[in-house]
Amino acid sequence: MNTQCSATPSSKLPDYYSLAPCASRNSPRTLKQLKDWLAKTVKTSAWDGKVYVASSIEWHSSAGEFRQSGCSPNYIGGLWSLACCKHDMRSGGPFRTDVKDYGAPTYVFTLAHKGRDSEMQALVSIAEVSRDFKTMDEYARFLVQTGNWKLMRSRLTRLKRGSDLGWRFGDCHADEHGRVDRPRYAGHVHSGSQWERDIDGKHLILVSKRFVVWKEPAFVSRRMIKQSRFGHSITGENLEALLQEIE
Repeated sequence: MNTQCSATPSSKLPDYYSLAPCASRNSPRTLKQLKDWLAKTVKTSAWDGKVYVASSIEWHSSAGEFRQSGCSPNYIGGLWSLACCKHDMRSGGPFRTDVKDYGAPTYVFTLAHKGRDSEMQALVSIAEVSRDFKTMDEYARFLVQTGNWKLMRSRLTRLKRGSDLGWRFGDCHADEHGRVDRPRYAGHVHSGSQWERDIDGKHLILVSKRFVVWKEPAFVSRRMIKQSRFGHSITGENLEALLQEIE
């Protein structure tokens, strides 16, 4: 359902990128459709997941688009990844156990931040974790081995050329050879010392090839969901208690 999202940066690296080109076709619009999508690949009768608020994503009603100003999740190049931010959630024991149990799917629900342009927390995306990596080195090798240059340019923060969005919004601190180190561009959103936590190997790096991104809000949180270090657990049993359709 996800599309091959790409974005063309200008000579001046932008402060955000639009998720409109990343939007999925025929994305669920009702709770029934959403439940059907979640159950499509379920091997058991249950699934597990986390819902969290991405402080870097906002719905801009005037522009009619979600905007991502951070590096995680990264939606560009037909792959969803969570390799920066939410370190505590990705290092938590129960969540790690859920992720590693690929017999039952683990989903990551991402809500937009309640910004100045919106009074609601809209659901931006849902990703089914299809692979995980223990270290940034493993993630870097995976990206390089794909041979997909568009994908690498969207993720690698250490490329020599500075015209790619990976310099600004990339979530893998490596070069085209998979060598991990400090992001090359000083204006990267994880510049300073923050990138060091990204590569400390204490939290799982998550990748999804099956995900849905909404072009516009279709579901919102029923109540204000606060920022949480570990995210909030979500299952089929409490899905409707946390999310509702937009009327």
